[in-house]
Amino acid sequence: MISERERARALLDQALAEARSQNAERITALHFVTYGSSQETEVNLRRIVQELSTDTLAESAQIITWKGPNRFICWNCCALRFESEEEEAICPNCGHMAARIPTDITFALDRIEVAESKLREEP
Repeated sequence: MISERERARALLDQALAEARSQNAERITALHFVTYGSSQETEVNLRRIVQELSTDTLAESAQIITWKGPNRFICWNCCALRFESEEEEAICPNCGHMAARIPTDITFALDRIEVAESKLREEP
């Protein structure tokens, strides 16, 4: 299983690649969605991202997190996967109780904000 640090590194690499593709001067904010995670997971995510972003375009970027919905699957009908804000959910197809999908993925990169690169004018 991939560690939180490895997952954060991959997401930071993705953010840096996106910033470079936009010719950004720096990343001003990293937006993460968390799934079924504890306060400890969010604290760890912030610490890891701050450590990994040292000497990169993301150094000193604001780290913004928001809690994503719970994810469910129904094993009673067609294995429908769906999301809900509720802790327990009923399948919209068959009306039976759905099973909560384990939260192996506790966070994901939602989007980035960048400061645009200043174009140098010719004298």
